[in-house]
Amino acid sequence: MSILTLVYIINATLLFLHEMESAYVKEWEILKLPGKITGFLILHISLVMVLFWGAVEIEKKTTTGGIIGLIAGIGGLLPFVVHKLVVKKKGYFESATSNLIIYLNVLAGVATTVLSVLLLAGKIT
Repeated sequence: MSILTLVYIINATLLFLHEMESAYVKEWEILKLPGKITGFLILHISLVMVLFWGAVEIEKKTTTGGIIGLIAGIGGLLPFVVHKLVVKKKGYFESATSNLIIYLNVLAGVATTVLSVLLLAGKIT
């Protein structure tokens, strides 16, 4: 298993954990998303499938894997941007565990982004 695959899996795992907490706190209400839990789950069907597919493609070191890795890496920054900068809501995403997941996701997201760019640039083979 390559370092890119490992970092990608860590990033995706942290994203999954954050989304589990997001369902628990009814994030669709915080962000005013339509469809309540049903809409939230339907949205996540495609996200989960793409993240799993990305792991396979990254391990094969394909261009598709690099693109999905880049998107997932940037996605690793989103929980921080949304919950710490844009939509700070008192009492949500403030526990030590939540903060650990969010801040580790920033690190994993940056690493995934950088390594995916290197894959796309042909520097990782």
